[in-house]
Amino acid sequence: MDAKSLIVAAHKSAQRLHDAVVEPASASGRQVYKVGGRIFAIVSARPHGATVTVKADPVRGEILRQQYAEIVPDDHLNRRHWISISAGDGVTEELVDEEVRESYRLVRSTLPSNGRATDGSKQRRLTSRQVQPFARRLAASLPGVSHGRPFVEKLDVYKVRDKVFLIVTDDPNERIITVKVAPEQRDALSDRFQSVSAGRYLDKDHWISISAGPGITDGVVTDLVEGSYRLVLKTIRKADRPDGSEAI
Repeated sequence: MDAKSLIVAAHKSAQRLHDAVVEPASASGRQVYKVGGRIFAIVSARPHGATVTVKADPVRGEILRQQYAEIVPDDHLNRRHWISISAGDGVTEELVDEEVRESYRLVRSTLPSNGRATDGSKQRRLTSRQVQPFARRLAASLPGVSHGRPFVEKLDVYKVRDKVFLIVTDDPNERIITVKVAPEQRDALSDRFQSVSAGRYLDKDHWISISAGPGITDGVVTDLVEGSYRLVLKTIRKADRPDGSEAI
């Protein structure tokens, strides 16, 4: 992807997000996108090169930096939470779209109107009795979701357009949820959280199971459930996706 295509892809992705506001371009060619008054993307068309700056979960950001030479920590914002994407052979329109939408979702989740923590450092740690109810409520609130017990009675299965993205195990001795992840995220998440393990029921390269434990907060469970929903959504034709699902 060349510099012009990078800029076009970023603008296209940001402009179609709900409640996204763009500020007039500066003299240097820098354009800022916000939601709720907070920045989620900076698109820069500068003489020395085009960049797209977005927010990323630290683990996700580390994985992306390892995968793509064109992705580096941003020098002007918090390097732990913001990344810059430059033009290059490894960058695709799909990648740019995914990272702009992921940044939008992260920033939007910090807005007080969403009823969530306004500071990621103050997220609520979930107990073994809270993880599953929290995941259920969150999943049920997503567009086009249905759930039932098509496999066995103890497995409460959540689907979008008939495709599984969350399994809640109804067993007092095994209070886990199971979600889909990108293969490269599986090991990083297992290293970061001791209560994350290979998916109990499905392809262990693409699914993980989570129980309460150190670091498992409402924010982490939100990221995992919504991330699973988005991964499954990618397998559904755009024409068949539920209304409102693109903003998740």
